[in-house]
Amino acid sequence: MSLRKLNFEDLVMNQNRSILSAAIGAEFTSGTFNSTGLFYSSFNPSQLNQRSFADTILRLFPNGTAPLFGFTGRLPKAVAKSTTHGYFTKSMAFVTIQLNDATDMAAGDTVMVVDSTAGVVPGMTFQTPLREIIRVVTVDSATQLTISRSHGRVAAGVILDNEICFAVGNSQTQASNRPVTRTMATVFVPNYTVIIRNSWAISDTASKELAEAGFVNIQETRQDAMLLHATDIESNLFWGQANAPAGTPPIHATQGIIDAVYQYAAGNVKTAGATTNYTQLVSMFEPSFAVTSNMANSKERIFFGDSTAIKVINDVGRLSGQVQIELRETTFGLSFTAFRFYKGMIFLIEHPLFNGLLPAANAGFGVTVELGSLRVAYLGDRDVKVEEYGEGKNQDSGIDADGGSLTTEFATEFKNPAAYGVINGLTAGAA
Repeated sequence: MSLRKLNFEDLVMNQNRSILSAAIGAEFTSGTFNSTGLFYSSFNPSQLNQRSFADTILRLFPNGTAPLFGFTGRLPKAVAKSTTHGYFTKSMAFVTIQLNDATDMAAGDTVMVVDSTAGVVPGMTFQTPLREIIRVVTVDSATQLTISRSHGRVAAGVILDNEICFAVGNSQTQASNRPVTRTMATVFVPNYTVIIRNSWAISDTASKELAEAGFVNIQETRQDAMLLHATDIESNLFWGQANAPAGTPPIHATQGIIDAVYQYAAGNVKTAGATTNYTQLVSMFEPSFAVTSNMANSKERIFFGDSTAIKVINDVGRLSGQVQIELRETTFGLSFTAFRFYKGMIFLIEHPLFNGLLPAANAGFGVTVELGSLRVAYLGDRDVKVEEYGEGKNQDSGIDADGGSLTTEFATEFKNPAAYGVINGLTAGAA
């Protein structure tokens, strides 16, 4: 009996023996046969079907060096049609107006001088701090409105200089003409693809030798290349910076999460103080929940942190409550995997790259991610393209060796950069 190979799992054949054995065992012990005359896709266990490289990384190495890349295997894929791959993003506009006059505005005044009329159209209604509803009759200039007062139950009152009124909808007359069109500003984010390549190579002699533990050397070197490839993709997802194609032959790079936050959501970059308590922790995570995309869960984020950052958050949780140990307990302590506050839930993941790459001076570093607005756009079929040479392969390099390469070309899309964040300097928790 033969089983179809799982995509990329031949690279980690030895590690997958238990998985394949379980699949074979399940098929033998079921004792059932299909006699419909046709083989349907439903006859295969889902585990037997080919997986993407990212999905295989998530399934086989969930705690490895590329957890974010693994998660992208469960997200919808985008398509890059050229090395220049920008994308569009937009955010909901919440309109307010602020009185900007030398004196306060009396209850009978109907001309309102404001800081800006951007986003305001006739018919919009606003609420003042005293709960009076005012209605915009005309937009006279970039800083002046003509309004009607007391557009509701609450009587007109004084509007103090610099007070802010916020939009509460619009109110139109009967048989009115179409209102002035309002649109949310679309922002073009320029970006480019990056080419990630890793290879493996082993002499044909070494490939035929068996290590004492029974591992096949060529499978070992293939697995190393696979893990290095996933790690390099992961590093680009976090630290990459967009670089337009240049030179001959051209070289280019894509933008990572950290650079996108610094460029498009600088207010979401936070630095902790000497100690961090619960209130301060909340204030650092709040900005990432202020805006959400229509394709994401507005109440959930993932925080990837180094060991120090994860420890500090655990310390804040431990110091914010009380622990009661009973006599019969044989273990003690707390381990938190998520942080819940009034905005939602943040799942905590310690990232090996943050531990291994960052210098000690950067301890306490972490990145907040909204998975739903993250997309990886692959160029054509370059979604981890495999090439091999050597004995029994289609390609022959002319060398008495076996080897190959993994090539991936992709661009990142962060549809909602305001939902991401960067935290620096989480070094000590406090009550």
